[in-house]
Parts: sequence; structure tokens; C-alpha cells
Amino acid sequence: MFGRDKMDKEMRRAEKSARKFAKRIQREAKDVSDMLGKNKRTANTSYNYNEPARSSGNPTLQFFIGFLLLGGGLYWLLNSFTVYSGLGGFGHYSFFGMRITGGVMLIPLLLGIGLIFFLDGKKRFIGYSVAALGLFVIVISLLSSLEFHARYGSTLYVYVLMFGMIVAGAGLLLKSIFKK
Repeated sequence: MFGRDKMDKEMRRAEKSARKFAKRIQREAKDVSDMLGKNKRTANTSYNYNEPARSSGNPTLQFFIGFLLLGGGLYWLLNSFTVYSGLGGFGHYSFFGMRITGGVMLIPLLLGIGLIFFLDGKKRFIGYSVAALGLFVIVISLLSSLEFHARYGSTLYVYVLMFGMIVAGAGLLLKSIFKK
């Protein structure tokens, strides 16, 4: 029982001290608001959610920092990989598991270009479609034959820094460009 009474006494003393402290803070806040005038905001006023949010910082500075971050991140990303072609110098491409030579893949593209100039009116759509299909086949086969190898190893923090710089820079650029 003796310990409980002592604890209750300490709690009452702490509550009394906290009340005194709160009153002193309220008095100081009132004095500050009186010095600043009635229309000035002080620390003890509540936040008005209807007023627009203010952005801190200089938009021009944000633009240049974003440009540097985005450019640096993209440069670092593009220089951190080496690209090898899986062709081996023989002019063969692999398309869905089939080996096709480079000349054979040019046939749909050249046929489509010829149809664009041969057909008139609405029929040119056929030529554009064949040319687009030929170009698509060439691009897909080229991309499927490439191999990417990381120069700096496969450490996660390097890639997090690279992509973090790119995303942060893009965010700052977009914020500074599209800010009202």
C-alpha cells in the first residue's frame, strides 16, 4: 500500500506540472499572436484544409536538379550494360525458334513498300500493313538475338540507386513543368 500512495502522489505532481506547462505555452502563444497581429497564423492555430497547399522550393532549381538526376541516372543505366549480338556474324536470325537469314526477313518489308506505291486510295492500307509486319519481324528478331550483361555485377543497391535517380529526376521535372 505504501508504494501505491507514493505513486499516486507522484502522478498528481506530474499532472500539476503538465497543467502549468500547458498554461505557460498558451500564454506565450497568445503573446506571439498579439505581436504578429490578429490575421497572422501561429503555431497553436488549427490547419485550414480548404486553403491550397503551398509548395516549397524554387521551380527552376527543381527543374535543373531533376534534369541532372534524370540525365545522370539514364547515363549510368545505359553505361552499366554491355550488349552482345547472338548472331555470330553469319547473318542468321532466330524467329520463334526458326533460323531465318537476314535477306529473307527483308522480303515482307520490301513487298509492303512496293504495295504502298502500287496501290491507290484505301487499298494502300494493305501495303502499310505488310510493311509494318515486315518491320516488326525484323525488329523482334534483332531484339531477340541481343544479350545484355551487367558491368557492375548484380548488386541490388546499384540498381536501386540508378532507378531511384531516374524516378526522382523525372518526378522533379514533371513537378516543375506541370506546376500551376
